[in-house]
Amino acid sequence: MNRTIHSVNEQAAEKAFSKQSAIFDEIYSSNVIVQYKRQRVRDHLQQFLRPKSKILELNAGTGEDAVWFAQQGHTIHATDISKGMQERLAGKVHQNKLEAQVTHELCSFTELKQLNNKGPYDLI
Repeated sequence: MNRTIHSVNEQAAEKAFSKQSAIFDEIYSSNVIVQYKRQRVRDHLQQFLRPKSKILELNAGTGEDAVWFAQQGHTIHATDISKGMQERLAGKVHQNKLEAQVTHELCSFTELKQLNNKGPYDLI
């Protein structure tokens, strides 16, 4: 894909997700289907993670999974392109007192070479 088109699409995605970040959890956190799918993914990943794994999470959104995995004893570096989503994630991390287990960074999954916090991680 042309880098200019890619950049325009990412800018549009960032804007849309930042706008939705204020209501994202309200819409999806109590949705039974979303919760079912989220739990299936968590259960599947837990089979492969060693205790106290270091995880790089891409497209972390508001941090639901980052917080959950941190509460299971893992260390998470959560990335997302959306400033709004990152702000919500930071709030959850602070609220749950998980600053030692969860770091976060504004970064697109297409630009991982630019990560400030590069690992080591189990990529999920």
